[in-house]
Amino acid sequence: MKPVVYRYEDSTRFSPWVDVAAPIGDPVSRTRTAHDGRSEEEGVAFGVWECSRGVWRRQVTKREFSHILAGHCFFTPDDQAPIELRAGDSVYFPANCNGIWDIREDIRKSYLIID
Repeated sequence: MKPVVYRYEDSTRFSPWVDVAAPIGDPVSRTRTAHDGRSEEEGVAFGVWECSRGVWRRQVTKREFSHILAGHCFFTPDDQAPIELRAGDSVYFPANCNGIWDIREDIRKSYLIID
């Protein structure tokens, strides 16, 4: 199998904006995603995810590696100290890593979710 290249030159590859599933207060964050469904048959999903300002509970329960392309936020894992993330940072979330996102400046990240 050859490498998969997915380009995000414009916003036409992105889903429509939707409210997050578990908001906490106002403003309610909105997200959109551009992803390549072909990778899912190999047990992974990858793409680019964007999220507006707000606070909400993380819903992804699978392992995830992300690289922050733009923005600023904090992620507070349950019963742990907050982790600050800025453009240029990478982060790995183990399976069932629950917690709270606090998006301070709109976020854009690339991600790889692993089954």
